[in-house]
Amino acid sequence: MIKNSSKEKRPRLEIHRSFLENAFEIGAIIGVIASLIITIQIWPSLPSKIPAHYNIYGQIDRWGSKGGILFLLPIIILMYLFLTILNQYPQKFNYPFEITEQNAESQYHVARIMVQALKLEVTWIFVYIQWITIKGALGREIGLGITFLIISLLLVFGTIGVYMWRAFRDK
Repeated sequence: MIKNSSKEKRPRLEIHRSFLENAFEIGAIIGVIASLIITIQIWPSLPSKIPAHYNIYGQIDRWGSKGGILFLLPIIILMYLFLTILNQYPQKFNYPFEITEQNAESQYHVARIMVQALKLEVTWIFVYIQWITIKGALGREIGLGITFLIISLLLVFGTIGVYMWRAFRDK
């Protein structure tokens, strides 16, 4: 196996978190806490069958046991933890071009902001899915709707697009 020597040569820098990174972090933490609180508060009120899956149009296409709501909670927590740990090692990220001593700090900073933004977005996407699932279970609202899919994709790919633009600009 050939090792990627460019990743091994990348500088390791101590970069302080920006205000934006901290704001995204706080927003993601609030999402994780909201998911925990929602689950604990609503659990006794949930019926035995809740929405378990949605089709591409956001319509419920399968129902399952109420224990299924507990499946979303570890996904949110594990995703949060994984992205938090990953963000500590920007020198290990994949970049669209070579990282040098001259561009490392700005590239690492932009990449870390992207990961923080994605963590915030994906956390709240899952919290929203959890909330809509609970509302569907209680008969108040059924399904996510195609708008949810479009907005979620635009949000995530928009963040990646902004990252790419900023990364190439600071190259």
